[in-house]
Amino acid sequence: MQRFLEAALDLSEPQGPRVALLAIGVDGLGALANRHGPEVADAALLGIADRLRNGLRAHDLVGRLPEGFCICIPEALTAQARGTAERLQRLLETTPLETPQGPVALRCSLGLALGHGPGSSADKLMLRARAALAAAQEAGGSRIITDL
Repeated sequence: MQRFLEAALDLSEPQGPRVALLAIGVDGLGALANRHGPEVADAALLGIADRLRNGLRAHDLVGRLPEGFCICIPEALTAQARGTAERLQRLLETTPLETPQGPVALRCSLGLALGHGPGSSADKLMLRARAALAAAQEAGGSRIITDL
């Protein structure tokens, strides 16, 4: 993800579309694992990964974070990135995931950060997206916070 993000930033133009980075956290993932066992949490993560991959463009990249997932969306306008975040949140929360112990409803929080231009820091963009995710979860979860 780091190399992909750096390349996307280097290829973006300072006045053109931006590079969006979404950090996605599953609200209550630890409680889900404690209540139903690690196999249910693992099944939920695999199901989320499938839904994310099916909900994105072919050239967007999904990666794993300790708290969930991240998605690099190159060449995105701010409104497009926000729309993608909203669409993915609906995709994840609308239909329960099938697990070995039955369907599990999900709540997800998203942090969205945007950057552009050669020389921009992939590390800083990742930190901003993860900080926005943490703020979304601290605000009660199941929300999107954007750091422009």
